[in-house]
This record gives sequence, C-alpha cells and structure tokens, in this order.
Amino acid sequence: MRLTSLFRAPAVALMLCTAATAAEPPVGVFLFYPQEGGAPTSADCEALVREVKPSVEKAEAWRWGRAPMGADLEFYLFLDRDRMEPTYAAEGDYDSGTVRWGETRGGETGFDLVPDDHPEVTIKGSVQTRPGSPVVAVTLRGVPSSEGKQDRTSYFCRFEDEMRA
Repeated sequence: MRLTSLFRAPAVALMLCTAATAAEPPVGVFLFYPQEGGAPTSADCEALVREVKPSVEKAEAWRWGRAPMGADLEFYLFLDRDRMEPTYAAEGDYDSGTVRWGETRGGETGFDLVPDDHPEVTIKGSVQTRPGSPVVAVTLRGVPSSEGKQDRTSYFCRFEDEMRA
C-alpha cells in the first residue's frame, strides 16, 4: 500500500491514520494526548477523540496559526514520508524537521530527524503503534536540554476524519 503525501495532496482519504505495515512508516495526522503520567490506554484515546472531535481540517488550521473560533487548545502531529511537524513546536525546538524513516519491526518504526532549527543535529527516534490500538508513541532520543541530553516520549491518538468520510 502506498499513500500519497499529506502535504502535497490534501484530499487524502481516511487511510491517513492507519497503522504502519512492515513496508510503510506511520504517516498521517495524530491528536496529541495531553495528560501526563504515562501512556494512555485505547479507551483514553477514544474518549479524547470523542471529546475533541479532531479533523485534518482543524489540524491544518492549528498548524498554520488559525485556531478555530471557540476551540479548546488542542495539538496535532503531522507525519509525512519526509517530515515531522507538530503544531506545538516553538522556535528552537528539536521536534520539527526532515525525517528519514528506518525499518518497522513489531509495531516500532525507527527514524532520524534533522530539526529545522538545528540542521547540524540528528535526533534518533521511533514511532510505536499497535494494530487495533489508537495509541501512538513518539520517542526522541538524546534531545539537548538545559539538563543535558534527554529522551522525550509524547503520546498521540489516531482518529478517523469524519469530515472527510
């Protein structure tokens, strides 16, 4: 299965948020899971998706700084064949940039990220997905911080875009 890039073809169907296969990285748009305290359960993600009612259209609005009127604060992650771009990245962050995908094994896809604001740095990381689960974990390893290099894991939820169905 080959998916068209979200950034070049905005009329992509629901397949955007499907699980990765051995041959494909987990591309799509994912809703950020904001609660701390570890990985969410499938039920946690399903509840968040029901509450937020995410869509690619809303995610694009947040991405370009056009927050929908009356919307609560929500964040998204865009994963493309060659880009990683969260809507919450600020200038100087290490989590937005060019991605080189590695192999997918057991639901985990490795990658190298070259941040837009730090092109001299390569951050290794992985995206973990499980078949049938809406939970997506993105881990960046060795991210520079004021406390030294640290690993950083963020959780996201897959969703079906009801507006594009």
